[in-house]
Amino acid sequence: MSNENNVMKAFEDAIAGSQLRKFDFGSYEISDVEKQQVEEHEAKILNTFRKYKNNLFDICSSLAEIEKILKPSGSFMAWYESAGLTKDMVSVFLKRWNLYSYFPDYKDKIFSLSDQAIKVLSHNSLGFDDVQAVLSTDVLKVKEIKELLAPPKAEEKVEVKVKEQKYFNFNKIKKMEKRVKKLKDEEKEKYKKELTEYINSLQKLMEEL
Repeated sequence: MSNENNVMKAFEDAIAGSQLRKFDFGSYEISDVEKQQVEEHEAKILNTFRKYKNNLFDICSSLAEIEKILKPSGSFMAWYESAGLTKDMVSVFLKRWNLYSYFPDYKDKIFSLSDQAIKVLSHNSLGFDDVQAVLSTDVLKVKEIKELLAPPKAEEKVEVKVKEQKYFNFNKIKKMEKRVKKLKDEEKEKYKKELTEYINSLQKLMEEL
């Protein structure tokens, strides 16, 4: 069973009997108006889930509204735990809603992604442009999303190995390359002159062989 199915099954178990478990509003500083608002959204969650199990939009929206109402009193976690909802379940619903809030133009894509994909796209290491780049594609699978987000691989330097270096140490050329990079502008001309003389000497040696 996929993670997404696990979440939906857990949510279905939480509302068995067509109602959420009763929350003790009296234990917190919650006004009657706020209580009524929460109960209205509870009813909306139940009705939405009962009629459209695959319609996450209203569920996410209502949970976000309840969080907004109960967060000031610090009772949101107590509310969803008393309702039989888990932290992971609620977290995924809210992350999905937050993504939609930032990228409303990609509503269909966001509400069709798996829970694992939502977690990947909600990671705090990702920037706005990174997430938008993924949402603008047709990619849905988590593996493909991760591949899109992976940093580009640095170009591997291919070293040409010269076999049978009996008379010369070609590693010296690498040292010379490093030295050139460290030279100051006023030193480069002198270095170039000496290098030219060195090459000419080698050329003469070649001609004598």
